[in-house]
Amino acid sequence: MKVKFCGAASTVTGSCHYVDTGHVKILVDCGGFQGGHDLEKMNYEKFPFDPAEIDYLFLTHAHFDHVGRIPKLVKEGFRGKIICTAPTRDLARIVLEDAAHIQEEDYKHYISKVKDKRIPRHVRERAPEEGMQYALHEPLYTADDVRLAMDLFETYEYASSVELSEYIEFRMRDAGHILGSAIFELWVHNKVGRLRKLVFSGDLGQPGQRIVRDPDLIREADYVWVESTYGDRLHPTKDETVLEFLSILKKAQEKNGKILIPSFAIERTQEILYELNAFYEGGLLDDLEIYLDSPMARAATEVFVRYPRFYDEDAQRLLAKGDDPFVFPTLHFTHDVDESKRLVNRKGIAIIAGSGMATGGRIVDHLRNHLEQKETTVVFVGYQVRGTLGRRLLDGEKQVKIRGRELQVNADIKSISGFSAHGDQRDLRYWLRAFGNSPRKVFVVHGEKDVAHGFAENIRKELRLDAVVPEMFDEVEIE
Repeated sequence: MKVKFCGAASTVTGSCHYVDTGHVKILVDCGGFQGGHDLEKMNYEKFPFDPAEIDYLFLTHAHFDHVGRIPKLVKEGFRGKIICTAPTRDLARIVLEDAAHIQEEDYKHYISKVKDKRIPRHVRERAPEEGMQYALHEPLYTADDVRLAMDLFETYEYASSVELSEYIEFRMRDAGHILGSAIFELWVHNKVGRLRKLVFSGDLGQPGQRIVRDPDLIREADYVWVESTYGDRLHPTKDETVLEFLSILKKAQEKNGKILIPSFAIERTQEILYELNAFYEGGLLDDLEIYLDSPMARAATEVFVRYPRFYDEDAQRLLAKGDDPFVFPTLHFTHDVDESKRLVNRKGIAIIAGSGMATGGRIVDHLRNHLEQKETTVVFVGYQVRGTLGRRLLDGEKQVKIRGRELQVNADIKSISGFSAHGDQRDLRYWLRAFGNSPRKVFVVHGEKDVAHGFAENIRKELRLDAVVPEMFDEVEIE
């Protein structure tokens, strides 16, 4: 079989793995690249395979870096089946519609600035302004392209083995990352007729998350693809994380400034709301007004409400008692841009808004308005890819440019890693240990280059498995 690494190889984003078994051609994920300009330019490059020849796309979950190029794939000829869980389908629709809208708006903004002007090529190809994801190109796809892509989705349940043809069978297991996230077990016949089992971890969650269940363990495989986002570190415990979050919020309240929480609309926002609800019910934070300033996060939360059967036992018990973990009296929703803008003069409030890495969305406007104020506290609750505004702030840059304006960073910048929906090194190693010595090879993907290589070495030493880190567009033959 031929395997090609078309994304998330020695980098964290753009997940896309191509397998040609000799009988069928498949993809696992077709994500968008996020980060610096060099990474985001890759979204516009030609796929290193013919989209029209792909039979199946297996979708592990609905984050942009796993689904973001699907409409482009369809636009360029893909007409196969997109296979995932029902929550992944519904969340993917929200993510892709939002991405199409952002692309169109960013491009309009860019065109309005350069209209009737001759701009040299070297200026035209410079990195776009902070907070502008797609400003230098025509949109990758439109809302119409998204609708066409959604017609190709087919949903299945966890744990049911499905034979797609005489050459391929699959089963989805719970990855514990976000609602509906899946590990894929694929049984395929290679071109000489031998049956081989391939396992793709997707993104693996850390055990003990508040809403989703723990990742399922797989007992055997011939070849394993494993993520490595946090393959070089250990998370604090959930109790430590929650106490740290509460402490940051209470100290920020004392300054009577803005509390800005850049948050991924899917899973992270819902988990933050879950914890804030617990703080409110426990009388720990009953006077802090919280504004969810993200239509996308609000829509994603509605999807969460539709699929309680995917929750873990604790969240299901809350629902059984009549407690909605995503609603409490001090939580408010903004419904349009005007409401969002009116928050600029409010003091002593917390605003949750996307995007989680401050690459676009309403959080960029709030940062632009408040980063220079010492009373502001910015709380990052997720991973920040190199090259993003979020990563630059966490790395301590004292001056940033946001939408044409140079800003001094006087705000208090905080980061809480324990809310991550990714497992840490110990969690990833525990998941791999369940395979015993069955894998012939482990491909370490979805991690920054140094982290992925460090984790691969850890796998070799601790688990005695053959682990390798592919580079982007590497092609290998597997038996």
